[in-house]
Amino acid sequence: MKRRLVQAFLLLFALWPIIQFGAVVRYGVDPWKLFGWGMYSVPGAMKSVRIAVESEQGTLHVIDPGTYSTREQRAVTRFVEHTRALGQLARPDSLIRIFLEERPEAKTVVLGIATLELDRDSALLTSTVDYTRFDRQGRSEYVDPKAFDPNP
Repeated sequence: MKRRLVQAFLLLFALWPIIQFGAVVRYGVDPWKLFGWGMYSVPGAMKSVRIAVESEQGTLHVIDPGTYSTREQRAVTRFVEHTRALGQLARPDSLIRIFLEERPEAKTVVLGIATLELDRDSALLTSTVDYTRFDRQGRSEYVDPKAFDPNP
């Protein structure tokens, strides 16, 4: 009897993260509730970047990821990994520096960070994009996504 009880407990213990994940997704249960395993039941947000360069004439050109140099591709990969782990604490300084070095015609670089995550209220995936413009002097400014159209 005691052995059966221990086995049932271990089975429930092993299945609990799956059960809680279902509760969070299906019912919007707070992932930090139900005995604290909630932090493991929330799917991680997916991040991607979109990079555009602005010429001295003010023309904005979105860079096709297929045209990134090896150095640029490595910098993008590293930055996306850091952004996934650190969120807004991830600093894009080296990424921006590399794009400005590789593209001498660029006056500024516009970095768009797209986040795809599960909306707790609707249980739908939602996407947000935050744009920031960086110049060669190291200054940055937030760009309103509604006003920013990289493909006029």
